[in-house]
Amino acid sequence: MTWRYEPAPPDEGYTFRWGRGSGVITVHRGDVRGTHGDETLLDTVRIGRDRADDRDLRLEARRWLKTKAAEMRKAAHEGRLGKPGPA
Repeated sequence: MTWRYEPAPPDEGYTFRWGRGSGVITVHRGDVRGTHGDETLLDTVRIGRDRADDRDLRLEARRWLKTKAAEMRKAAHEGRLGKPGPA
């Protein structure tokens, strides 16, 4: 299993975890490198393949962060940021 922590503004960060043979990356709030629990789980990203090395996790983490940033910009533009979504 490999972990990668990516700081994200403002004062937020995410830990990405990818186990060999799992085909998924789990995204956790905060710096939880070295843990195996899911108490801070935010997202599960299906990759559908195994990682070749730790660089694969870095690339997938940055892809997830870019997607999240784009979603937040869109929500802010639409005036939804910080407001509950439809029920």
